[in-house]
Amino acid sequence: MKNLSLKSRLFFVTALVVLTYAVFSVLFIDIFVKDILKKKRIANGTALATTIAAHVADSLLTRDFFAISAFFDDILKTNPEVSYIFIEKDGQVLLHTFKGGFPPGLLNAGHRKTAVDYVAITTDEGAYHDFAASLFGGRTGTLRLGITGTTDEQITKETKKSLLFVALLVMSAALVFIAIVSRRLTLPLSQLTQSAVEIANGEYSRTIPVLGDDEVGRLALAFGKMVDAVRIRQQELMDVNEELETVNVRLHEYIGEVGRTRDELIKSKQDAAAIDTARSFLHHSRQPLTYLIMAIELLSEELGAERPVSTDSVREKLRAVQDAGQRLSVLLKKFEQLKEYRTVTYDSATKIIDIDTD
Repeated sequence: MKNLSLKSRLFFVTALVVLTYAVFSVLFIDIFVKDILKKKRIANGTALATTIAAHVADSLLTRDFFAISAFFDDILKTNPEVSYIFIEKDGQVLLHTFKGGFPPGLLNAGHRKTAVDYVAITTDEGAYHDFAASLFGGRTGTLRLGITGTTDEQITKETKKSLLFVALLVMSAALVFIAIVSRRLTLPLSQLTQSAVEIANGEYSRTIPVLGDDEVGRLALAFGKMVDAVRIRQQELMDVNEELETVNVRLHEYIGEVGRTRDELIKSKQDAAAIDTARSFLHHSRQPLTYLIMAIELLSEELGAERPVSTDSVREKLRAVQDAGQRLSVLLKKFEQLKEYRTVTYDSATKIIDIDTD
């Protein structure tokens, strides 16, 4: 049932409803209509037996059996449901309408001693409702009237046939109607489904046909508006994506330029640091070198003079040379241990490294 199409489901449900209606109608006829016909047959039989008994009572007193037989014949002609009529008295049949002889089994039907009574009996000829009406309290006999249920059965049978025929017509008309309606309904739905599949695959150029102004047409219209909105949104996203790609390319270019600028800046800083280091080394080494050179020159002049050399003066100059050498050694160690530094203005155009911070 889950895998059936909408048209098949409508067909199945309609057929099930019509068949259910037909079955319940047949059951209703078998249960209620038959009972109503039976009650009506009993009422009619009681009334007919009472009427016949009242009509033949006087003729029976005068023994006018010819008139009674003629009256019975008229009753049989005008009442097809009446199968037989006879009069019995003290176990003897006085008059009957059977052509082939009276069936003896009808005498002992088990009627009660009332004015009008009936019992259901079955003979070789069929089933009957047998009515009994006493004549003058039973003193002149008892009228027996047999009514068959054939007419009721025919009515019931014909009613069932008519009902089934109507059910078949209704089912046929319903199936034709469902075929028309389902085509009107399923065709747009199939188109919507196909459009939804194509749109899901990225085919946003698909147009949605709008057939009519009913619920399906309004659904198709709303679906078309949704597709247009999705198409516009998709185009906006594509535009934004293109812009992002352009920005991304430019950003990579800017990053490359920044990297190159950074490398150039680092290189320029490295060059500046090297220049500052050289200037600082020259600046800080100039004084001890100058002092060393002066001490050596003085010592050379004193040793080269013709006058005698003073030991104390030589020692003083050697200490000056030693002191200048130590200062140069300390300066070299400071430059070897240099990791970070600050610059100070040496003159209006030159900055040097400050290493005399300790």
